[in-house]
This record gives sequence, structure tokens and C-alpha cells, in this order.
Amino acid sequence: MDFEIVEQGPTYNTVICTIATATVIEAGDMCELSSGLPIKGTATGAKLAYSPFACASGDTQIELTVGNDFILKGTGEVVFAVAQKGDECDLVISTATQLLNNDTTSTSVFTIDISENAGTVGSTADIRFKILKPLY
Repeated sequence: MDFEIVEQGPTYNTVICTIATATVIEAGDMCELSSGLPIKGTATGAKLAYSPFACASGDTQIELTVGNDFILKGTGEVVFAVAQKGDECDLVISTATQLLNNDTTSTSVFTIDISENAGTVGSTADIRFKILKPLY
């Protein structure tokens, strides 16, 4: 699991989406649309949704988040620093693992949490963030 929901707001919701039967998405992946169908998110994705559940090759549906009334945590590409709180950042792929690109931005699809629980200084683990540009 690349990412995990740590808090849900009162309007947290998901929808069922049709996928191509050869699509494989792991639980905890970010997803984007390609030709109107969900795929595993890429570093160039302009809008993202979170997949709380996996889908295997041959599946025809996947559940994706709507909006961004939830906080996620994941691993950063670089260690967390207090100065990153509130920063916009990107998704990056490293050896097939989705990471929070917490030191640079071009698509600005995430924003780093501003709370005292945003992350541990000097660690790449458990950095909290929200999707800034949700699919829907």
C-alpha cells in the first residue's frame, strides 16, 4: 500500500468506476483517468483520486474517492522538513512505488498537512497530505 487514509471528514465519499479489464491497481494507489477510464496514477497526472481497494486484471470496476475530504499519509521522496508544511507537491514513481514528491512541484496535485502531525523532521515516512486536485 503506497498511501493510506488517516482521517476522514464528514463528506468523505467514494464512487464505483468502470475500468479496462487488464488494469491492475493496488489498494492505496493514486489513480488518474486515461481515455475516461481509471489507471494507476503517474507523475504527470493533473488530477488524482485515491483507491482504497485493489483491482486485479480481469476486474471491471474499482472504487475511487470523490473530492478530498480526507487526509492521507505516505512516504516522501526526500525527508520531511517543517518548512514543507502547506507546500504543494507532486506524485512521483520510484521503482513502481508511488511517493510524495515533497521537495518540488510541477503538477501541484497534493498539499502537505499543516498540523503538528504533518510528518517527522528528518524522516521520509508517514508524511500527511491532501489531494489538492481531485478527479471529481
